[in-house]
Amino acid sequence: MNNNLNIYLIGGNSVIGKSILNGILKKYENFSVKITSFIRSDLKDNTIGEKIVINNYLESLEYINNGNSNKEVSSIYIISFGVLIEEKNSEDFFQNLKHHLDVNTFQSFKLFEFLLRLNKTNEVHIVSSVLGDFVRPSLYSYSFSKNLLEILIDNLNLKNKINNRYFIWKPAFVESNLNKGRTPSLIKTNPKKITNLVSKTS
Repeated sequence: MNNNLNIYLIGGNSVIGKSILNGILKKYENFSVKITSFIRSDLKDNTIGEKIVINNYLESLEYINNGNSNKEVSSIYIISFGVLIEEKNSEDFFQNLKHHLDVNTFQSFKLFEFLLRLNKTNEVHIVSSVLGDFVRPSLYSYSFSKNLLEILIDNLNLKNKINNRYFIWKPAFVESNLNKGRTPSLIKTNPKKITNLVSKTS
């Protein structure tokens, strides 16, 4: 790999995604980096790099394909988007479950699987949650969507992808728009801790 690097953040408004991105920048501090952030809504939230507004995160694949014409430049991808609706705030549990599965599981997995197959993929980082490991009654469908995402990844045949590195990040509660209005749990973290962990992980 030469000293040029593309980094794509799919979910450019995500606090966790930007924390992972900052950790990667520390790890590759000697590289010339081009950053592209995909967002669905402009929250004026200090988006990093070139900002591209899309309607659906799967649309980012078209931009990534078009931007990968230079076969000498490797790419790092961060998949960090999702929805979280507490069961008590949802009138229809099955609609809530369907929404969580569509965004948190299937859209994320489709992106992950596609990006891992690209020739110049150096790393793929995907955000899950510590809640994928246990169930909270008020967040059952969210927890299930994250757990299923990890199951799908575990069942991928990645034997031929040994040269590609992929990371599944499972942070605890982080103050963010996703958790707006929710009471912090006993298990929590912050952007600085995530950045430091990413920068030291290989």
